[in-house]
Amino acid sequence: MLQRSVSLLAVVVAATLAPAALRAQASPLATIAAHAPGRPTYDQLTIAGAFGGLSGAAHLDQSGSTTWRLGWAGSADATLWLHQYVGVRASGSWAQDSLSNSALVGISGRGTFNKFTYDGDLVLRYPLQAGSSTVVPYVLGGAGAVSIHQLGSTDTWTKFAGNFGAGLEYRFGRLGVRAEGRDYLYSFDRYGFDKTQHDIAWQGGVTVSF
Repeated sequence: MLQRSVSLLAVVVAATLAPAALRAQASPLATIAAHAPGRPTYDQLTIAGAFGGLSGAAHLDQSGSTTWRLGWAGSADATLWLHQYVGVRASGSWAQDSLSNSALVGISGRGTFNKFTYDGDLVLRYPLQAGSSTVVPYVLGGAGAVSIHQLGSTDTWTKFAGNFGAGLEYRFGRLGVRAEGRDYLYSFDRYGFDKTQHDIAWQGGVTVSF
């Protein structure tokens, strides 16, 4: 009888102490999970606006005498974040630059062009905590189109355009600032030329996340 009572007491003590032991073992994991940087609730959609410069990296002729002057570019975009590290972006931009030797081109209007781009892109990023802020390096690439209008004429044409680039965003809460560079590639096949054009845009801007 005594032996049975001792056995029953041991079972009761074990049942009482087991949950506490399990909680003690789980507490380090719970502490780590509580302090692990999670994805914030306002990181579903990011809207941005930016402004900067535009540089045509390719000469239009073999001699290199017809080149692009430094221009300007402004853009707006929205990025839907599918994952902490992956998003899809829709963007549009308005840029303007001019040819350095338009007399050689034989065009009737001014040698200045408006360039409107619209594209969809895949964005890959890697957020890094910096105190209460977040530093977000990222790369992106995609495709769309560019519509080119020559000022002083009715000549406008649209070409398929691919692009790729990289950037860095510094975010504090919902608001952020970013710097970004992108290379837009398309075929410039007007006025007797047939070149793969590289329009390199570098811009700084602000972001708002929801």
